[in-house]
Amino acid sequence: MINIYYYFASKNNFDGETLKPRIPTNKMKCEDDIIKRICVSQSINGCLTAVGLFNIGDIIYIHKCNSNNAMQPSTEQVGDACFTGEQWILESVRMELFITVTIIGMIAADINNTENIMYSFKLIEK
Repeated sequence: MINIYYYFASKNNFDGETLKPRIPTNKMKCEDDIIKRICVSQSINGCLTAVGLFNIGDIIYIHKCNSNNAMQPSTEQVGDACFTGEQWILESVRMELFITVTIIGMIAADINNTENIMYSFKLIEK
């Protein structure tokens, strides 16, 4: 079985930690509130946009993880999933720090009557 890599963005560094599925505290009002999950994307831009709570100057930790137990939510479950590529991992997964970035710009976009923020970022050298 091939493991698929996903990206997870956070203001916290979860390197080496195992995250458990849960209902996100920062979900959209109409977003699913029953399925416990870890929200990820197969792109860095997608995972930044899916979180959508960053400001210019924020330092963001981009983690990678792999799982064979992910699902693609419908647009009824996540209105902007077609834009962010958000997927849900339904099992506990170990996070590995991939890169650290700082947010340097923001662009507003309206997708499915939901405002999304796309981010430009700069890699922070180790």
